[in-house]
Amino acid sequence: MKKINCILLVDDSPSTNFFNKKMIQIADIANEVHEAYNGIEALDYLHKRGKFEENKLQDKFPKPNIIFLDINMPLMDGFEFLEHYSGIPKEKRAEMIIVFLTTSNWSKDKTKAFDTSMIYDYIEKPLEKTKLITIAEYYNSKL
Repeated sequence: MKKINCILLVDDSPSTNFFNKKMIQIADIANEVHEAYNGIEALDYLHKRGKFEENKLQDKFPKPNIIFLDINMPLMDGFEFLEHYSGIPKEKRAEMIIVFLTTSNWSKDKTKAFDTSMIYDYIEKPLEKTKLITIAEYYNSKL
């Protein structure tokens, strides 16, 4: 299977990000994994602002192909992130998929997530190797 170039983990828990990063490494599906701790940081990553700003000679923060997005985060939650994300031009969002990765098993959250066309999947934590491989295969098949 062809590796995904970049995955962005968006979760306010450093331990959750650490575990998910390890699972992605075990599944061996991505060249790079980056982290953001809330929706604001995720938007900064996508726009290369703040701590994600880089000079023109470096590409330390490549465009993510897959974003694993938590729902419940401080400052800006997953749904608020989606509102801002939808304002990014479609050509900049091309070749990106978003997966809600959450502890929330409320049917209301799941329904709201799938009411938007921006969500590929909604899975409960923790990430599992088989689910990662399935998502990576889907991503590779849509290219």
